[in-house]
Amino acid sequence: MKFIKQSARPTPKVSLILLDWSVRESFHLLHYLSKQDVDRDLFEVIIIEYYSRVSDAIRPFEDQVDSWLLLEMPEDCYYHKHLMYNAGIVLAQGDICVICDSDAMVKPRFIRSIITEFENHPNTVLHIDQFRNARKDLYPFRYPDFSEVTGRGCINNVGGKTRGVVDDKDPIHNRNYGACMCARRDDLIAIGGADEHIDYLGHICGPYDMTFRLVNSGHREIWHQTEFMYHTWHPGQAGEDNYLGPHDGRHVSTTALDALISGRTMPLEENESIKNLRLATEPQGVDTFRIAPAHLVSWQKDNIRKGMQWVAGNSSRKIWHGFVIDKTSDGYIAYPRFLEHPEFSKFQEQFEIHARMEMELHERLDGSIPFRWRLVFPVVTLLTYVSRAIGLASLYLQRRWGRLTHEAYT
Repeated sequence: MKFIKQSARPTPKVSLILLDWSVRESFHLLHYLSKQDVDRDLFEVIIIEYYSRVSDAIRPFEDQVDSWLLLEMPEDCYYHKHLMYNAGIVLAQGDICVICDSDAMVKPRFIRSIITEFENHPNTVLHIDQFRNARKDLYPFRYPDFSEVTGRGCINNVGGKTRGVVDDKDPIHNRNYGACMCARRDDLIAIGGADEHIDYLGHICGPYDMTFRLVNSGHREIWHQTEFMYHTWHPGQAGEDNYLGPHDGRHVSTTALDALISGRTMPLEENESIKNLRLATEPQGVDTFRIAPAHLVSWQKDNIRKGMQWVAGNSSRKIWHGFVIDKTSDGYIAYPRFLEHPEFSKFQEQFEIHARMEMELHERLDGSIPFRWRLVFPVVTLLTYVSRAIGLASLYLQRRWGRLTHEAYT
């Protein structure tokens, strides 16, 4: 690890954690943070770079950066955002940690709104949704007016609010859980920080892993109704050449969803430095931040390309008779779809079938999988997804009932 800068802010209230894995073209959020209507000492800005690049995109705003840390992970390791979240949490000095997009716009009251929300509702995890504009003429970023972002080309403006905030029928998919998540640092440490399990490697990840576990530990999930972020189009905004962990078909981690349904509060794989802070066995300080040596092997690009779901551009993933068929760098791989469930994923390797060509894979499946098993696999898959759907529906009804009860007494 290497510091480019270390914060001299003595007692900030808010620590903003911004990530890069040598891909960011712009950090224009830093421009908008320089326009905030609160004392600058109330918040600090932390940049966590996964690899070793010293980004030229940060240089114009370097005076707004308080801490800038390079994790110096090997170039042959795929990125894991949750590791960066944990580094930011360990490094943070503020009471409130804010994990948000670095290439978004915010209004001058952004920091004030976060502080006020926690003063009024301390036992919460706060999310701020994001207006998204699909106009390509706004790229490269040229500092448009906020009204321009929410106007022509905005894909989710519903009467001055985001579609996700207005529609609570399917909030998990309609709201942008990755845009901005805010929680008290002590609360994040108490639940073991971000989960460094390999299921969250690459594109299928996000701070909602911690949101769901905070909710399970008794915190209330709040979405700000008047404060938003603003995002304009740029190439690769949905990710490119992605490794995809287990997800529900709409890029929400099924591992996180299962934590929400089961009521689990602790991560499947806790960072050792976060654990030491949680147990108060070590003093605060990023100098104590540890990266598990096993990650340097299990997250290697060559290793995860073999037998895992790697997508270059559009996904080649197919479903055939209850099997997932994926294209890999060495050909094709198939495994029963129900093994994508976190409870069963450890058995995937035992059931994998490999082939150079897709037709050959179909022939091998026909020849090696008994007919009765091919009948059973789709049924087991269906039951797995029905179980998850029932769990989510139960959660929705509980939250709906809680909201109606709250409204009845206020």
